[in-house]
Amino acid sequence: MRRREGFTLVELLVVIAIIGILIGLLLPAVQAVRAAARRMQCSNHLKQIALALHNYHDSMGRFPYGTLDEATTSFHRRDTWMQQIWPHLEQSAVYDKYMAWKGVWIMDTPVEIKDAVIPTFVCPSDPNGPGFGAGGGYRSGGYGFQGNYVGCAGDDYIKINRPGFSGYALHKLNGIFYANSATRIGDILDGASHTLLLSEVMIRGDKNDPGWGGGGGYWGGGQHSAFGFTALEPPNTTVADRVWTCKDTNMLESPCMTVGDDINKCIFARSHHSGGASAAMGDGSVRFITETIDLPTWKALATRAGGEVTSTD
Repeated sequence: MRRREGFTLVELLVVIAIIGILIGLLLPAVQAVRAAARRMQCSNHLKQIALALHNYHDSMGRFPYGTLDEATTSFHRRDTWMQQIWPHLEQSAVYDKYMAWKGVWIMDTPVEIKDAVIPTFVCPSDPNGPGFGAGGGYRSGGYGFQGNYVGCAGDDYIKINRPGFSGYALHKLNGIFYANSATRIGDILDGASHTLLLSEVMIRGDKNDPGWGGGGGYWGGGQHSAFGFTALEPPNTTVADRVWTCKDTNMLESPCMTVGDDINKCIFARSHHSGGASAAMGDGSVRFITETIDLPTWKALATRAGGEVTSTD
């Protein structure tokens, strides 16, 4: 009789078990590599945006405003810094179409412009990106593109006050961006390398959800503080953002509460990266800020002329 070569059942089970163990050991390493690659790409996006802001500064002698206050213009009301730097991100064609459109409210911008996804403004680690919404609803055929990157408004509430509301006023905040801001490099007395320029936010809810004023809601949410973040709390805080109308109040990693006012807004830096969030500094450098950063240090980094001595090292 010819003897057959092969595995016994026990041997087969042992091989399967070994393969399972190897997969179990390798999978976390593969996931860690992918997460690191996404984080690096996110940092690269921040770097590109920071350089675009500096190119804008070179052209105009100042950084763009955080948001264009609706009482000071008759068209493109609630425009933000995001639209203004398009020419410096190789988006001149979209920018020219946008500037040729003279509508009053940017929420009503033609959908092919306002729903155009600008990949540089999307963090690859965010499963909800690119988002659409946080600008007030479905208008002109779309919700409006929502991204992950916002400017630093300072270390306190993001106050704007809309026209027609009691006590309307333009608030000059202590960060680089605020309503009708025109910050110059020379205004950053704490040193550009020690002052926050940009950071990340999470996109809440599904990809098509109106909301009002969530971080990165560039198409209408600017007057509700969507252009920026505050360092009132550290990155990835468990304290809820305070916005006009939340897209999603059940997102545990990015809690939110609806407040319906314009003087006590809080949008905090948040990311899907483990342990912190990426941030661009005023000199264009990008750093990863841990969520355990000392709060006074984080707040000091957010002010442009507070006189503090700070370091992220």
